Amino acid sequence: MATSDATPQRLPNDAVDPLAQAISAVIDPLIENEKALAGCYAERVRLLAELDRLGHEPRILAGLRGDPVESGHGDPDTAAHGPAWDDGELARRTMATEAAMVLRVRSNTAGSMIFDATRLAGSLPAFHESLTAGRITWGHALKMLELTVNLPDEVLPRFEAAVLGAAEKRTSTQFAKAALRIRERIHPVPLQVRADAGFAARRVVLRPDADGMAWLNAYLKADEAQAAYDRLSRIAADLDQDENAANAAPGAAEGGAAEPEQTRTKDQRRADAYRDLLLDGVGPGGLGHGIRGTVNITVPALTLLDRSDEPAILEGYGPIDPETARRIAGTATSWTRILTHPETGARLSVGSEQYTPPADMRRYLQIRDETCQGVGCNRRATLSEIDHTQAWNTGGKTHVDNLVCLCKGCHRLKHQSSFTTQQGPGGALTWTSPGGKKYSNTPVTPGGKASEPPSGPMPNPPVQLADEPPPFSATAATATVMRPASASRSVGGEPVRKTTKEGARPMAGHPFTSCFRA
Repeated sequence: MATSDATPQRLPNDAVDPLAQAISAVIDPLIENEKALAGCYAERVRLLAELDRLGHEPRILAGLRGDPVESGHGDPDTAAHGPAWDDGELARRTMATEAAMVLRVRSNTAGSMIFDATRLAGSLPAFHESLTAGRITWGHALKMLELTVNLPDEVLPRFEAAVLGAAEKRTSTQFAKAALRIRERIHPVPLQVRADAGFAARRVVLRPDADGMAWLNAYLKADEAQAAYDRLSRIAADLDQDENAANAAPGAAEGGAAEPEQTRTKDQRRADAYRDLLLDGVGPGGLGHGIRGTVNITVPALTLLDRSDEPAILEGYGPIDPETARRIAGTATSWTRILTHPETGARLSVGSEQYTPPADMRRYLQIRDETCQGVGCNRRATLSEIDHTQAWNTGGKTHVDNLVCLCKGCHRLKHQSSFTTQQGPGGALTWTSPGGKKYSNTPVTPGGKASEPPSGPMPNPPVQLADEPPPFSATAATATVMRPASASRSVGGEPVRKTTKEGARPMAGHPFTSCFRA
């Protein structure tokens, strides 16, 4: 974690920063341009919704009907024309074709656009108004449409009001992750029922693409898909090490020796591993042997005890059903307790005077931040670095209130440019750009709400020895579960599983994390 002295030059209050002025001359019009684009999308939504409304007017329907014989109405030979469309189907198809010709898209695509427009303008009026005013982007509107598919009409107003603020402050991807958790809390159908229905629809789909390529997609349970992708990523990293070692070997490119292989990207290595594992079971040289996937799950303790149906949170995805969470937690090999405030869900911790954060503090930060806290960045916190907001060499402490997860790119940007950061309560990070603009990130807790400092006195965490297994919590607010991806040792073909010490007794009121091998 390098430190940097690259900070903006301080100018008198009445002076103009020429750097900020030059950048703002471009950024300010860009802001207005984005607002104008959002307004254009909102107007298109209004027009498409109006087109749909026209299709339901009797006078318009009368004009849409064709010749009674040619359209199948009253035609004795109906088999020659197919069954006649009713008025609703006639209007839908006619208006979709009318819009498709103007927008130069397929009629099915135009029909979907009209359907989404009527939902946004009619069922989500606050989002449509915010889009019109330029407070959200078209990307936010699309995410909201995805989130509200199959959401009952009676909860739409409540859901819209609960998530609009996040849409106006976060990127579309960050908004969708936060809104998904809120959606699961207010959905009237239990998540377990919906998860069971989704599991019954699991399938593999082959979709041809151009240039002799195709997509092979699998619809799986979220935790299984996440673990499979993580395993492919770890196999790809393992292949990268092997390739680098082979290319660096003495004489690898000398006369008579084979030319070193062209370095593959991580995406290419991941795709090759996927192909080899599916076609051959294992790749060349036992590809993937002993490598396991990793998932991190935050689970309410009462859910683990089967006393609550509150969803668990799968890192990088969102809410998953309680039954899956209990199944995964059943393989836990160790537990790590995380203290939370019972009202806000904000994690509690203590400071440290050493430069490098200890492992438990690092894990705490990864859970708190969930993703890199760079503006708009969604790289997982577990793949990011830990940064001192106030540099260590200027008096900054190794304390959770001065530490934040930043991916390598955002970390370098902070230290090698004149971007500056300031951290608020609960890990809220404010970035100040060279152009003088301020952008804020607030971590979202697994409960789905932004971290806030708890009011009132904080409870003192109990003292616990480093090598003592943390207690299981019977009344905890949340718990995090991890599936490590390190190579598993085996004896007689069976993986060796480390288990926790028996006899650990519950401690009321303390959430925990559990780590286990899949």
